Amino acid sequence: MRWVALGVLVVAGGVLALSWGELPSRWAVHWGLHDRPDLWVTKSVSSVAAPLVIGFFVWMTLELVARWMKANNARIDADARVPPEWLAVQWGVLRAVSLAVAVLTAGIAIVLPLWRPTSSLPIAIGALADLGLIIGTATVWAARRTQRLRAAGVAIPEGYDGVFYKNSRDPRLWVPKAAGMGWTINFAHRWAWPAMIALLAPAVLALLMVAFLR
Repeated sequence: MRWVALGVLVVAGGVLALSWGELPSRWAVHWGLHDRPDLWVTKSVSSVAAPLVIGFFVWMTLELVARWMKANNARIDADARVPPEWLAVQWGVLRAVSLAVAVLTAGIAIVLPLWRPTSSLPIAIGALADLGLIIGTATVWAARRTQRLRAAGVAIPEGYDGVFYKNSRDPRLWVPKAAGMGWTINFAHRWAWPAMIALLAPAVLALLMVAFLR
């Protein structure tokens, strides 16, 4: 799956290059509070390629994270290492996120100038469907793969079910990630969902303000 996301971006770039003569002189890229276009871009290589460049940098960043996880796991003490079979599950989820972002940015790059939607609704629905389907499928796969590995005797850290940590015997709300960097929430803790809402609410509010209040 490593190269699939990059392939999606390359294909989208090829479609746009072949369709260059059909692209309009300008097209809408933002819709305001009343779903009326309020921001346009003019035809240029930079304006056409901008979504693809964003997708590429997300792909590259997540690939570097995956490589860092592998290198870091090899450096730590043997008794603290994550089993490579389960580490591969984490890589799979990371690359699914990369693929979802690549499909999203490639779709935006093609749809905006070629189809020229008059409303932001199709784009919003498409984005939610893309992210939900790909990342949701990867999450379900990770949970099932983790269960199979644990049943086969692989020493997966207690409480992990795919990419989520849920351990009712652990009193901590925040726990260090077993694989990767940073911390994760213990979803068995009674304050887990309030903490998630508190973390996500500012980002969602900022996104809505950027999307509609121009």
